[in-house]
Amino acid sequence: MRRLILMRHGDAEASGPQGQGDRGRPLSRAGHGSALRLGQELRARGLSPDLILSSDATRAVETLEDVVRGGGFTGVPVKTLSILYLADPETVLDRCHEVADTVQTLLFIGHNPGWSDAASLLSGNPVGLDTAEAAILEKVGESWTGAISDPGLWRLKGIVP
Repeated sequence: MRRLILMRHGDAEASGPQGQGDRGRPLSRAGHGSALRLGQELRARGLSPDLILSSDATRAVETLEDVVRGGGFTGVPVKTLSILYLADPETVLDRCHEVADTVQTLLFIGHNPGWSDAASLLSGNPVGLDTAEAAILEKVGESWTGAISDPGLWRLKGIVP
């Protein structure tokens, strides 16, 4: 069973440090709290990732740090990728082809509209993710490439929190 968790970053400040633009916007206080709680909720549901891939935007990296702390996911391999900043669904799903087949649960942290669109595309259902929400998707597959390439739909297990 392959499990894909598509998480949108927590609520961010309206602007970042001068000269850093949108990519440098940090999480708000509320954003930190909701990301921490989302990590706790993932852990409570037994959704511990084997790998986390995140956008390199400040708000996504801070969300990642809070989710790891809240869920106790210390030691889980993490990669921050600039290509995931405001990525379209195809870019997000293409990253799955690079994931080792030993990974059963993959957590992505990034931005809309790409994350909601990717969840909608995979599940065949309209999905709209608010800040610090995650779509949980599952599909049987021997490999990530097979699971992503197979035209069958992924099962949308729910939106957390």
